[in-house]
Amino acid sequence: MALGAMLLANAALAGDEAQDKKAVQQVFERYLRSVKTADLALASEIWAHRGDVLVVTPFGRFQGWEQARTELYVNFLQKSFVERELRPANVAIGVASDSAWLVFDWTFTGKMADGQTITSKGWESHVYQRTPQGWRIVQLHYSVPPPPPPRP
Repeated sequence: MALGAMLLANAALAGDEAQDKKAVQQVFERYLRSVKTADLALASEIWAHRGDVLVVTPFGRFQGWEQARTELYVNFLQKSFVERELRPANVAIGVASDSAWLVFDWTFTGKMADGQTITSKGWESHVYQRTPQGWRIVQLHYSVPPPPPPRP
């Protein structure tokens, strides 16, 4: 009987974990849309609005939702590009209680205001926290490959 109760409890936890991963995946999909559209209202729905939110990028480290909003969405996505596309690959999601993490490889393509197009590739990781409003991003880190070493 005790074994049966343990198996049922483990099955319930596994079900909750699968449900949590699906919920984090949905927030991630909304994040991708927020990058493509540089939509501040959408971004506001998926990020935690706290002072300890952290964003680490090749162009700076930002703390707090307001600074993340301004530097990532306004100054980078809105002011630098008229078109944006962030394509993920190799997405992996983990969940432990009220925290979750997601990592992926990305390809970013964009068109700048002057018509120039760029493509870059790199890696990104997110930390999510369960809140009364659902899962929210509390940390983002992305990096790009280093330049190749100089040739002798």
